[in-house]
Amino acid sequence: MIAKRAVFFAVTVVIGIGTVLLYSPFRRPPPLPIVIVQLQVPHSGLLQIAEAKAYFAKEGLTATIKTVLTGHDAITQVLRGEADVGSTAETPVAKALAEGKRPKIIATIFSSRWSSGLVVRKDHGIVKPADLKGKRIGFVFGTNTHYDLETFLAFHNIPLDSITMVPRPPDALVTALVSGEVDAASIWIPFMTQAQQKLGNKAETFYPTGGYSQTFNLVVRSDYVARNRESTDRLLRALLKAEFFAETHPNQAIDIIASASGIAASALRGHGDPLTYELTLKQALLLATENQVRWNFRRGLVPSGPFPDVLHAVETEPLRALKPTGVTISK
Repeated sequence: MIAKRAVFFAVTVVIGIGTVLLYSPFRRPPPLPIVIVQLQVPHSGLLQIAEAKAYFAKEGLTATIKTVLTGHDAITQVLRGEADVGSTAETPVAKALAEGKRPKIIATIFSSRWSSGLVVRKDHGIVKPADLKGKRIGFVFGTNTHYDLETFLAFHNIPLDSITMVPRPPDALVTALVSGEVDAASIWIPFMTQAQQKLGNKAETFYPTGGYSQTFNLVVRSDYVARNRESTDRLLRALLKAEFFAETHPNQAIDIIASASGIAASALRGHGDPLTYELTLKQALLLATENQVRWNFRRGLVPSGPFPDVLHAVETEPLRALKPTGVTISK
């Protein structure tokens, strides 16, 4: 009898503790802080949606969002420990790897074939690619638009020494193009959109050729996932919610992204090849990054050194665990 009472008492205590925990406001794990540095561009759309819809908070993250102008800035802040996660195109990642640095990609959050392009002045005599010879072309050094420009010129058999390349920060390229300082500018949205709108029918846009699709990716320090797996998983879950929202409410998603990027929603609608807001890690990302590492070495944009292990620079396991169909990279 005593034994039965003891068992009953123990069970009662366990149930009581469980009930307290079940209904206690403190039963959830405490929120985890995370600092995210992003570009104020539509490429950051999933981050913008997650912030607007409070998905970070719902997944138990206290997110601090910082804004920079380029992917190089984002990677620099991450590697210095000034941010946990940064968003960037693959070109700055390739440059960092070629320099011997160790950023790691944990997800691609965006891809498109028309989010960047070469805006040209038709009133400066440019109506076809061959007309670029002898012209002054603005670009942002070391970014995807730098790579896009040189790839575009090579595709159309236009020698680099037949043009004058004019490096400028992205926000200064619009002014340079509109003022006539340059005849064309290789640039991304929203700056590309601003230039198109200001020039009106004086402008034409040449988009990347050869099927190249720009990606936008999340990068962390090399040891971040191992030390912060729970934060990583919460971040990816929040972005998967944003992905679902973008898929099921495309018009609302575009409105959020346009507002956060400082452009008109009409600039993001009506294209045959739409912006793709989806979490992936695809084999094509490796190939593009490797090609751009070679480009950095070939063009002497970085000191010569050993070729980096690009495969090791991609952390596939966290996304594979949450969305296995999104990962086609084999390790």
